Amino acid sequence: MESRRVVVTGATFPEQVVRELEAGGFTVESLPGDLDEDSVIRALHGAWGYVLGGSEQMSKRAWEQLPDLAVVCFMGTGFSSFIELPQGGSRTRFSYTPHANAVAVAEFTIAQMLDLVRGVTRRVAGVRAGVWSEDATPSLVGARLGVAGMGHIGREVARMAHAAFGMEVLYWNRTHRPELDELPYTAVSSLDELFEAADVVSVNFAYEPGVNDGVIGAEQLTALGSDGFLVNAARAALVDPAALRAALAEGWIAGASIDGYYTEPTPAPAEDPYGLLEFVPDRLLVTPHCAYLSTQAIRRMADMAAENLLSVARGDEPPYAVTVG
Repeated sequence: MESRRVVVTGATFPEQVVRELEAGGFTVESLPGDLDEDSVIRALHGAWGYVLGGSEQMSKRAWEQLPDLAVVCFMGTGFSSFIELPQGGSRTRFSYTPHANAVAVAEFTIAQMLDLVRGVTRRVAGVRAGVWSEDATPSLVGARLGVAGMGHIGREVARMAHAAFGMEVLYWNRTHRPELDELPYTAVSSLDELFEAADVVSVNFAYEPGVNDGVIGAEQLTALGSDGFLVNAARAALVDPAALRAALAEGWIAGASIDGYYTEPTPAPAEDPYGLLEFVPDRLLVTPHCAYLSTQAIRRMADMAAENLLSVARGDEPPYAVTVG
């Protein structure tokens, strides 16, 4: 196999997989994962492959200027938030690593849920500030969990919550899947109904830019109620930021967590255009888009990315292809 230059971004791609690719005839160049558009174009000039493992964006302008790029692989499932896919045919094959991080994200969602409801981070911050808080909090045991989106991650969240805490699970999914009917959970017909019925809502459906921005707004948050909690390990943009700020400021809900933010990295609280960071950590938890970052999930994603590259190099379609057009 002729040597092919592959650019990998982000700091999490395992060195062992890099060595395996190099042994297979690839030249692997590792770069930071915070490149701007022009830096992406410069970095990928002449490259055969690109593994997007950072937070940078690949625009239509970028891939139009990269005629040698044969394959792009996104490390994860939410490729539409990072890659502007061409309409119609493309000389470049696009691929991703579906479901490799489902368990890791679900596990982190449960961790956020526990932290938020039981006030762990809030109490730690209080102790550091000299405040000894002994207020009682709700329990997850026997509470009603609403899962918004029953894909692989949503199903794992439901399974963990039901098995560990005996939570009663309600769910809403955008499309009906017959296999969900076999699970010991209750389907509801709308997001509104889910928020009305649940004590805690876990957001686990995919973000589609320009399609479902702010789909969770004031109506849903007020329905959740002053004792309710929102856990969003999907994308911040699914929740309307103005509505979330009002919900936290006016007590529509008890608290919320987000893995990621509306701008990444987050600004200083005083410079936050959304006015949400002032509620951290008392009413809001924000983590740096890290739910998927378990060592096991990273290795699975890297192995799947390597499969995509090797398949294209052999002249085959990538096994985890993204449909273009």
